[in-house]
Amino acid sequence: MTRRKPTALYRPFLREAWRLTWERKSLWVFGLFAALISTGGVLDVLLGSLKKVEHSGALLTNLLDRSFPGYELASTYIQQIQILGPSRMMGLVTVATLLGVILMIVATLSQGALILGLRAKKPEDPIALKRASGKHFWPLLVLAILNKLMVLVLMMLLTLPLFFFYTTFTSVSVVLFFLITLIVIPALTAVNIVYLFALIDVVHGDRHPLDAIAIGWNLFKRHWLATLEYGLVLFLLVFAASLLLIGALLLLTVPYAIIFTTTLLTGSMTFFLIANVLFGLLVIVGLLAFGGACVTFQYSAWIQFYARGLHKTHGKKIFSKILRFARD
Repeated sequence: MTRRKPTALYRPFLREAWRLTWERKSLWVFGLFAALISTGGVLDVLLGSLKKVEHSGALLTNLLDRSFPGYELASTYIQQIQILGPSRMMGLVTVATLLGVILMIVATLSQGALILGLRAKKPEDPIALKRASGKHFWPLLVLAILNKLMVLVLMMLLTLPLFFFYTTFTSVSVVLFFLITLIVIPALTAVNIVYLFALIDVVHGDRHPLDAIAIGWNLFKRHWLATLEYGLVLFLLVFAASLLLIGALLLLTVPYAIIFTTTLLTGSMTFFLIANVLFGLLVIVGLLAFGGACVTFQYSAWIQFYARGLHKTHGKKIFSKILRFARD
């Protein structure tokens, strides 16, 4: 008797996510700003967090670096502008702080607008989506802060053994780091998956942040293996798309080399500047569009998973490819 293959589940999610992403390109702008808080990729966030412990010499710097957008660059500038004097330094710090607050507000509103736009049955006006997302601003901001705090605490637990290992080399530090890693890495993964589910639930269900976290946690407990599989699939898809983008950029160097050589032969500075500016703008727009599309796709993919997971009938079934394969 021929063994029945398990029913495809992730592919319909991904097809629908891609369809929405491609048809609603206006959401890419929201995806670009939403990436300031969360990319929508669980493994991306996890790998980015683990990079903080790559160098264990500066504990505080490694904890903050990549946890807050622009921290490393901002700290470098602050060190350089100290020679300008207290008043000028205070002015620049104030402007930088205001800019950071504005970006945080825009990123939070973009998260809400992105989820609203992807959950809508038909394409919505971006301005209307941004206004509607204002209703969920504070719950989304609270979730973002709680997520950052949880990640920061977990990274401190993971980094402290390395700090002691750096100062005093002992076998206890090695064993402690190994044991803590076995706890922290799964915890980081769970925190970021629950955070994504809670974001969607706050906007879709219009719930309190703590209630949304509880729903996200219950959904993760029910389908924890499936979320890991799904997160890995999304990571591999985005990684493959990134490789294709790199290949496309390499191909663009051929016409750019021809144009660059032509501008040099003409001896016209105006032609040289126009050609380089246009080519640079083309590359920048392409990179921004790719980033916005990737984030939009990942949010859309998790929204499909969330909707299926909370379905009264389908949500009770097994999602995991491994478990369904073993069962069938």
